[in-house]
Amino acid sequence: MNLRIYWALAKGVVLESIRRKDLWVVAILGFLILIASGTLGFFGVAGLEIFVKDLAVTVLGLFSTIIAVLSACRLMPEETKNRTLYPLLARPISRFDLLAGKLLGAVLVTWIGFAMLCSLTTLALLSFHVPFEVIMGQYVIAKMMGLVVICAVSLAFSTFMTPAAAATMSIILAFGGGMISRALVMSYSTASPATQWFFKFVNGILPQVNLFDLGGRAVYFNWSPVPLWVMGALFAYMAIYSWAMLGLGWLKFRRQAL
Repeated sequence: MNLRIYWALAKGVVLESIRRKDLWVVAILGFLILIASGTLGFFGVAGLEIFVKDLAVTVLGLFSTIIAVLSACRLMPEETKNRTLYPLLARPISRFDLLAGKLLGAVLVTWIGFAMLCSLTTLALLSFHVPFEVIMGQYVIAKMMGLVVICAVSLAFSTFMTPAAAATMSIILAFGGGMISRALVMSYSTASPATQWFFKFVNGILPQVNLFDLGGRAVYFNWSPVPLWVMGALFAYMAIYSWAMLGLGWLKFRRQAL
């Protein structure tokens, strides 16, 4: 593991994102959030604090997930299309190092965009005098860990399929993963003992992104903070699943003819 190589590759991804003005799109979205909040504040939000927090959490979850998927899905296909992959691999860099560095770059770009949205959303909530609690900070941390999983899944998919297909599959799993898991659990409870293992296996390999969503707690007041062992378990799941997806992408990428 060469952290210098990872950081150099990640820095290149961030600089490329800035050059392409991707983060400007995030800034524009944040500006629209502020305009919408100002319009809502004009009519008053007395007694609607929970609604405002729920809207803020929904916006953060939606846009940050889209940023994560689009940032990770296009990295490797664009390197191949622009033929910039060859000079990279001509250096003393393994294919695994290349994927790991690109994943780190996608995560950094996603976190930067998420931080921008969080900052602007915080300003909007402060303008409504909505109080902040510890659970809101835990929501942000858990969401950042969930975005790492989404980036890893999207990058792995991009080594097996086209960027459009990888983005579609990633978005389906990110937004519909909870519904798919519930359907698998229901199927497991009604299936015969001989086939129950199949539903358990499929549910186990799916990315459980919904585990990182603490928005249901964050929008309400006076919720106690999530225990630290739960946050630690989420971190462990993030690390294990992300490395598994990185390894899956590497298995495909190392056999890919260039």
